[in-house]
Amino acid sequence: MLAVSRLRRSAGAFSAVCCFAVIAFALPVAGADEPLKETPAPVDVIKPDDAESKQLPATNAAAVQPTYGDPVTTRMRIGGRVEAKGGEVQDIFMMVAVPLDCPEQKVQVVDEDFSTDLGTVAFRTLPEVKLAEPGAKQMLISIPRLPSRQTAGAVATYEVVTSRVFAPKETAPLRIPKKLARDIKTFVSTSPFINVGDRKIRDAVEEALQLRVTSDETRKASAAVVANRIGVAPAATPEEASKTEEQANSKTAEAAKPKKAEKRDPQAAAELAAKIEKLTDWERVEALYDFVRARVKYLDGAEDMPAIEALKNGQADCYGLSALFVAMCRTMKVPARMVWVDNHQYAEFYLEDETGKGYWYPAQLAGTRAFGEMPTPMVIFQKGDNFRVPERRRERLRYATDHTTLQASSKHKPRVVYVREPL
Repeated sequence: MLAVSRLRRSAGAFSAVCCFAVIAFALPVAGADEPLKETPAPVDVIKPDDAESKQLPATNAAAVQPTYGDPVTTRMRIGGRVEAKGGEVQDIFMMVAVPLDCPEQKVQVVDEDFSTDLGTVAFRTLPEVKLAEPGAKQMLISIPRLPSRQTAGAVATYEVVTSRVFAPKETAPLRIPKKLARDIKTFVSTSPFINVGDRKIRDAVEEALQLRVTSDETRKASAAVVANRIGVAPAATPEEASKTEEQANSKTAEAAKPKKAEKRDPQAAAELAAKIEKLTDWERVEALYDFVRARVKYLDGAEDMPAIEALKNGQADCYGLSALFVAMCRTMKVPARMVWVDNHQYAEFYLEDETGKGYWYPAQLAGTRAFGEMPTPMVIFQKGDNFRVPERRRERLRYATDHTTLQASSKHKPRVVYVREPL
């Protein structure tokens, strides 16, 4: 829904502001605008317990909910400005990402610094669908005409209160949803860089669940078989992790070599499936989380990459780690999504209680282990990874980036500055 606020014009010229980036026309996140590639639909890997066939004990609803506390207040100046350097520019339209209101975060504008040459300043949430939970919020800045050598723009001061997220006290009653609401369905399907249903992703899900229920000795053999099928090295066991780097690298290289397909013992496979069947759905998701953290090494400064590439490479930044976890969750039909904070990303997954009420739980793949909780409050800008922006309808964006358009007939390209400045 578009909420329009009338422009409050300041008496003087627009004051200069500090900013982090200067970009002409757009400030894209690397790879954010790639077209969506079709991949197979989610496939059942191992069927979860049928909650309806069991007599589940009554559970206090509050015990399975995430809770919030220890709030941290942050002030930021956010907006954009344009300078007509070479000549007059017309019909300038800026889209700027601003902090998102969500259960763990409350946002308010406490000050506005708008120049006198603006048309309007408005705000909208994405997706623009009734009843859908907002995943992003944008400041929309309109400048009808900007004379040569003039500067115009809008910067708002935000006060953002972000709370720590605590894990639920009880997790056994939580279930993978069997029937998804329309606004949740998007979080089990393919989106840019999230390879849902890919064969190697399916195999990784299978391995993750097996690793959860097998002993160290069995785990090594199981990991080698599945890793050979995936085409990457198996996850290191605690014993292997304690050895020297040279020995570990040697074992990894040897394990990654192609091997002959090993026959499965039907009885052993049945016993393994029975053990997996006893896992709670929370434990299933946690198995995926532990697998990603063990299999993929965090590499600071790496380029954002699709989930399947993070799995193949065995190393990725916080985005790649989170994307792989999200892809594995969705392949197991667990709704999951990306969470975008300043210079960092983590994931969220969605489970329901016995009454069918659903909750989102955070999972930080890079850095401190945090599954089902978020101990460090960070300013949240967006939640999701498959956005459509009205002005860019032909594109699917994993992040609704800062972006500027202007009249097609404009002969001069202005200097565009996006402001995101902590105070």
